Amino acid sequence: MEMNIYLRTLQRGWWIIVLVMLAAMNFSLLVSYFTPPVYETSSRFVVSPNAAVYSNSWDIVDSLDTLDRRSIINTYKELLASQAVYGTSPELQKMDQAELASDYSISAIVVPDTNILKLTVEGPDPEGVVLIAKAVGTEALDYINKLYPVYNFHVLDEPDFPTKPIRPEPVSNAALALLIGAVLGTGLAFSREQLQYSFDKLKERSTVDPVSSAYNRSYFERRLREEVVQNPDASLSLGLINFRGIEDSMDVIPQAMIDRAMYRVTQTLKSELRGRDIVGRWDRAQLSVLLPYAPSTAIESTFKRIQKYLEVPIQLNETGDIVIRPDPCIGVVSRNQFESSDAMVERAKTAMEQSSSFGAPTVVFLSTPFIFDDDGEQA
Repeated sequence: MEMNIYLRTLQRGWWIIVLVMLAAMNFSLLVSYFTPPVYETSSRFVVSPNAAVYSNSWDIVDSLDTLDRRSIINTYKELLASQAVYGTSPELQKMDQAELASDYSISAIVVPDTNILKLTVEGPDPEGVVLIAKAVGTEALDYINKLYPVYNFHVLDEPDFPTKPIRPEPVSNAALALLIGAVLGTGLAFSREQLQYSFDKLKERSTVDPVSSAYNRSYFERRLREEVVQNPDASLSLGLINFRGIEDSMDVIPQAMIDRAMYRVTQTLKSELRGRDIVGRWDRAQLSVLLPYAPSTAIESTFKRIQKYLEVPIQLNETGDIVIRPDPCIGVVSRNQFESSDAMVERAKTAMEQSSSFGAPTVVFLSTPFIFDDDGEQA
């Protein structure tokens, strides 16, 4: 059941998801277009014992064991990326120092489980990153080899010239933006559904009678006026139903049971009408029915048929000890094209009062009022 609700929500809000995805993708492409490219190059260095300074092979073995200490290789890493080492490079001195500090980044890492160091340089110019990587490597080799002569520090891999930037990556960014947009869009679709549900509930509270589930009287009268004004030439019928049995029981039966009875008769009435017919709560024990586009010739027979279903006694408790007979008395009128909504209501009240005056449940139908010409004769 919940899965069906989710699917219906996605079906109604698919356009939100698509719009958010497209907006995210376009934003990503726009940012990628205006973001300066960043190029990267790297070189690798290896640290090994300097055989020239050792007298025998055992000393070399000892130096290898010493080199396994992470403190030594980490010291080489810090020296490789230290500005104190490469800051005096003639090649780097030719560059704008402010640009070098702000636009380029230099970092060094130790390749796991090895004595190999990796130097990485990133920046906006492919030639610049290669120049910096070579200059740093040259200065580091000279400085470190003089500082630690017992080990050899030399280049393993020279820096390559980068042919394309590492970022931005428009295609990858656009794909990620589409994914994020899909998530956000789905969230917005469900949020919209929740807000719509809350709005519908608030709207329902202002138009629907909470007891009977029919429209309240103010909304029903507004719909009646709208039908009269907007469709002046269309057939229109109005019925008022007085549940005399429920009205007579109001001082005897608890209010909760009266409410249950009104709900039952409302549901019965709705089930026997067309989908476009309107049912309203007219008074405490009265319902109103508006039938637009219903032929007047079939109105009386329609309400007589409905009355038979409304006459069925209603069981108000589980044991069946309390039963109420609705005793519906129905007054129905058909509108003349020159008749106002207020005039229709007054005639419907008259018809309902006439119906309620009979001993047995009755349907009183007042067709369209007579129209008289200027001489006072019936037209």
